[in-house]
Amino acid sequence: MTDKKEVILSGIRPTGRLHYGNYFGAIRHFLRLQETDACCYYFIADYHALTTITERQEIYRATLDMLRTYVACGLDPYKSVIYRQSDLPCTAELSLLLGMLTNIGHLERGTTYKDKFTRLQEDPKSEGNPLSYGLLGYPVLMAADILIVRADLVPVGDDQRQHLEMACDIAAKFNHRFGEVLHIPRPLGRDALRLPGLDGSEKMGKSENNTLDLLDPPKTVLDKIKAVPTTTEPAPLDTDSNDPDIVIGKMPSGVGVLYRLLSLLAPEEVYLDYLDQYRKGGKFYGSLKKAVAEYASQFNAPIIESYNDPAHNDDFIKEFLRENAKRVTPVALETVERCREAMGIGHSLYRA
Repeated sequence: MTDKKEVILSGIRPTGRLHYGNYFGAIRHFLRLQETDACCYYFIADYHALTTITERQEIYRATLDMLRTYVACGLDPYKSVIYRQSDLPCTAELSLLLGMLTNIGHLERGTTYKDKFTRLQEDPKSEGNPLSYGLLGYPVLMAADILIVRADLVPVGDDQRQHLEMACDIAAKFNHRFGEVLHIPRPLGRDALRLPGLDGSEKMGKSENNTLDLLDPPKTVLDKIKAVPTTTEPAPLDTDSNDPDIVIGKMPSGVGVLYRLLSLLAPEEVYLDYLDQYRKGGKFYGSLKKAVAEYASQFNAPIIESYNDPAHNDDFIKEFLRENAKRVTPVALETVERCREAMGIGHSLYRA
């Protein structure tokens, strides 16, 4: 009898077109994980997306488009179990049950909630009213996402580490009160790369409108790269290192993102040649931008081709979402029924 495979879980918010920050921050890691001897669950967090919506949006359309892009990048729906969060309505039930024993003060310490609360205090009109019940309870729903499939490992970057810790705390509290029902996961360090934005800001993000997208055609790529702000002359580098993590932090911000992209997309000798040119000074930014744009377009080309493959149409995406929801539902229902029984509610009479 073989040992049970470890379950790895990660969630993906359906926020529209995917960009390089998404790829090098998460997708690249998912592709490696699906080649391991583990059961990989990736869910489309459409419930979570509702916390940032201020008007009607086609979340389902965004889900399909985003998922087609993931498949185009190499995420295999036959190697990984990919499902919509809302296709497991029992997740909402588990979130309700867990919320019954989660302290409000615990939730108010969540960094996402605190950050938005602070921004609202500084400028009440800045984001409408972001302090919703859903935002405050975001960590509880995230805990339900993780615990319902009995995940062993959860890949997290620094921005989500606190939420995972809160999920573990909630599970431990439940188990202490009602018995060892919930499986407590472990964090899996993710070598997520935080890409700076094309405008030179700290982070690449859709809301900042500073992204290089995975489906951008060559002309769009070139226009975006040309617009990256650069200084008239290279600033001296006070390091002999060629390591991008060291070098790029010592460059002007706009120049830094060009070199970061070059280090990720081009052969090492091309990156080193342009780094040498930077150290020597001179006027070469036009050539650098052209090279980055060419390598970015080469990177995008197979993703765009796969995305537009008729075999990866909406019907294909919908069908494997349905099939994968069927694969994960029995696990999820069993977890919720265990929690109901442990809390004294008893099994649901409305489930077969």
